[in-house]
Amino acid sequence: MKNILIYGDSNVWGDNFITGCRIPKEKQWVNILRKKLEGQYEIYQEGLPARVAGEEEKEKPHKNGKDTFLAIFRTNAPIDILIIALGTNDLQIKYNRNSKEIIDDLLWYKQIVEEQYSDLEDRKKYFKNEQMPRMICILPPNFDYKEKACAVLNEESEKKRKEIIHYFLTHKEGYETLLFEDAVLLEDGIHFNYEDHQKMADLVEEVLENE
Repeated sequence: MKNILIYGDSNVWGDNFITGCRIPKEKQWVNILRKKLEGQYEIYQEGLPARVAGEEEKEKPHKNGKDTFLAIFRTNAPIDILIIALGTNDLQIKYNRNSKEIIDDLLWYKQIVEEQYSDLEDRKKYFKNEQMPRMICILPPNFDYKEKACAVLNEESEKKRKEIIHYFLTHKEGYETLLFEDAVLLEDGIHFNYEDHQKMADLVEEVLENE
């Protein structure tokens, strides 16, 4: 059985921002995927609301993706497939990040994993002496920057999102990519509704089957 680590933000965690609660476990896309792939994969759900790909969050540094990733990756080792689902929160107006900075942060995950596998003793002990994990990047999905989410994301955020998508679709950089562009979203214009969670599970399953 292969191990999948899904490292992401609130949509991986299953946040219902409207109610202030987590959506039911069986409705979260990671758990829908887990049920669909039962017996084939062990899935580790590592989502955190407001997690950024980089390290620009100063007030709540536990939300910095770079700061916590390596410990989580090694805790769950060996990992056969790594799915990174980050980048949306980095687009928030308050962070004032440009697309290149966010792209570099997303590429960092591949680079840091490569470093772990370059240590032959660690590779033998922690990673079963195997090759690098298959790496999949879920690119930032659509959001409603015009109305519902305009307080945190704006037209410039959307422009940067498009630049990030264009870069990864044209350069690859060792990542397989998944793009979800027709999410219906909850009333906040950012988080997945139940239908979106089902669609995301279906999309990820399709990518995994195309190995």
